[in-house]
Amino acid sequence: MNSDLSILITIGKRAYAEKDLRQAEKTLREAMAGGANYPDIHYTLGLIYHQWGKLEEAVREFKSSISLNPEYTEALLSLSITLSELGRYEEARAAHQKAADSMTRPGMMTPGNQPAGKIANLHAELGALYLALGKTEDAIEEYRKSLSVAPGFPDLRIRLAIALREAGRLEEGLAELEKTIADRPGVVSALAQQGVILYLLGRKEEARGAWEKALYRDPRNKLVQLYLNALERELRSG
Repeated sequence: MNSDLSILITIGKRAYAEKDLRQAEKTLREAMAGGANYPDIHYTLGLIYHQWGKLEEAVREFKSSISLNPEYTEALLSLSITLSELGRYEEARAAHQKAADSMTRPGMMTPGNQPAGKIANLHAELGALYLALGKTEDAIEEYRKSLSVAPGFPDLRIRLAIALREAGRLEEGLAELEKTIADRPGVVSALAQQGVILYLLGRKEEARGAWEKALYRDPRNKLVQLYLNALERELRSG
């Protein structure tokens, strides 16, 4: 891949992350016109078209992604959801089964309990997909299902907390993070997310405390440092 294409892809993905969907589509299309035919680009375009309600175009992009990487779990799940919304239930079930099968590949299973790991991972993948599509309640449901199978995984509870936060259910999200921190006090991502929710609740001094604990455990965490710097500026100007 030449440097110009790499820059276009980076700009396009950043625009998508920042929810500038029109810029993301335009830039990724330019990259494809220049020869960047990659599964993650088709997948991102599929997500964009899904959010715009252009479901047939989304299906086309998800299928293109899968043709390039048949085990692309997120694309398979996205295709399944979109086909269901179009009323194409048999195709949707087939895509969902392929996604479930793809979870058996090496590295996707939980040591010691492979069936449980497969189920938990599948629900977690669905949760992440629903969250990317802005379907927060569906994401919450999938993360809860994942936790019911694998309750000891802190990352799943943190993802649930993030989905609850995105749904505006801040107190519930905070409660999930507190469970994680009580079990594993040193999980930096839980402390960081706890700070975010405390800040959104207006509990800024408590937010600072959570971020300081996170930074103490991971002094090079740039995101937590950014949160703290922004909070300090806000408190000084206030």
